[in-house]
Amino acid sequence: MRILYLITGLLFLNVLVGQTQSIPAAGTVRYSVELGGMATSDPQNPFWLRANQYNTVPLRGSFGTIRLGIQRDYKPRPDSIPKRKSRFDWGFGVYGVANVGPTSTSDNPAVLLPDAYVKIRFGILELYGGNRREVAGLGDTLLTSGFVAWSGNAMPFPKIQLHTPDYVPIGFTKKLLSFRVGYAHGWFADSYIQGSYLHQKYLYGRIGKPTWRFQFYAGLNHQVQWGGHADYLLARPDLAINGNLPTSFQDYLSIITGRYPDALENDRFTTFDGTNRVGNHVGNYDVALEWKGDRSNWLLYHQHMYDDASGLALQNVPDGLTGLRFLNQATTNTRFRFRRILLEWLSTTDQSGPTFDPTARYQGADNYFNNSQYPEGWSYRGRTIGTPFIMPRGDLAPSVGNEYAGNGYYPNNRVVAWYLGTTSTFQRGPTVTTRISYSRNFGSYKQPYPQVFHQLSTLITAQWPIRTGSGLALTTTLALDRGELMPNSFGGYMSLKKIW
Repeated sequence: MRILYLITGLLFLNVLVGQTQSIPAAGTVRYSVELGGMATSDPQNPFWLRANQYNTVPLRGSFGTIRLGIQRDYKPRPDSIPKRKSRFDWGFGVYGVANVGPTSTSDNPAVLLPDAYVKIRFGILELYGGNRREVAGLGDTLLTSGFVAWSGNAMPFPKIQLHTPDYVPIGFTKKLLSFRVGYAHGWFADSYIQGSYLHQKYLYGRIGKPTWRFQFYAGLNHQVQWGGHADYLLARPDLAINGNLPTSFQDYLSIITGRYPDALENDRFTTFDGTNRVGNHVGNYDVALEWKGDRSNWLLYHQHMYDDASGLALQNVPDGLTGLRFLNQATTNTRFRFRRILLEWLSTTDQSGPTFDPTARYQGADNYFNNSQYPEGWSYRGRTIGTPFIMPRGDLAPSVGNEYAGNGYYPNNRVVAWYLGTTSTFQRGPTVTTRISYSRNFGSYKQPYPQVFHQLSTLITAQWPIRTGSGLALTTTLALDRGELMPNSFGGYMSLKKIW
């Protein structure tokens, strides 16, 4: 009932101010307010209602939510303005979420702050610090099922990043070659292991002039969780020295380059680091081909995932995410049309073979996202940082998660998944988004499931504009989970959002 009162109040606010306001241009301060609620038939909320939501949707329980945002983006830089007059700009963003209903936990508190950052632009470079919602990789960022290494499934955590947010042409190639590059240092704040850090970098290149129909992209990103100390490590002298993982500058240089340490063990680390490299490394190689037509745009991409040296050496082919995106850019008015269609295929079953051989050059059994030193693996506050199809044990049906718990935090990391996402519009109606995924789940090489577990998850969302140009929209969503991997559930979400 309280949510109903809040939505009614927001409608009244729109009556007062919406007639003369529209969504502002870039360079001005924008505000947003969203009031909504979710109801579910099962204690666990459906997969596509919570996946890739930056942990703003609780794993379990019906709830009400209020979301407030304020943002200043850069001013546009048209070609007619001399660049020397617009090389410097700044911006910021704050986005807060308060959920009422489910019991709050340290991993999912009642109040969250996925955005709290400031940014500065000077020429081609941007420096920003704080929490910011983002993904890493080549692909369709709007409809994707989740990029393999950095998907937007977990809560953002603080970092400082220097990067080129856009592709930068290399001058002497006359815009034939362009690049994007980024470097970041982050903190796994309020984590189960104290004082652990993030190292992140990426480099991408593009071949093709802006006027060309075809453009080719390639590059990679590299993430490392490193350092930290915890009481659980005190009981594992084979993993850490007095409960501490290495954090010296020399160790930092090792995690940047991915080199093995010079020593097998010393007063900073044990043979675990000496034989496996310092830190928990995750990333992907990416390639993509884009075709730009007058009425449509096609994007074909592949993200090849790696978790150790064997993945870097392509021993785990074909593991990764493959996608094909169609974008309809026709301007003709029709009663209904698809605007965006995305097909993706995820495979994580190879893992460089089933056998782990510590004496081999490529050891095999990569065991994606699990790590002995970091028992919650490639996660933050209970959510997977990479593809949401590799999910923590707590997300699984009790009959699966409890009975087959022999492979750490991620007992099911051998997955084949197919995914279809669409966005379509009605001439006099809502914008509709659908997500459908079907996965076959094999467990892990360490503990295979006795049979393949099948899982179907679906979602349909309709966003209804309320008076053109007012910035007010009503969103209604229904989602369904059916299968053997997760609990069967059905849920719905409704919200009213105002932007001005």
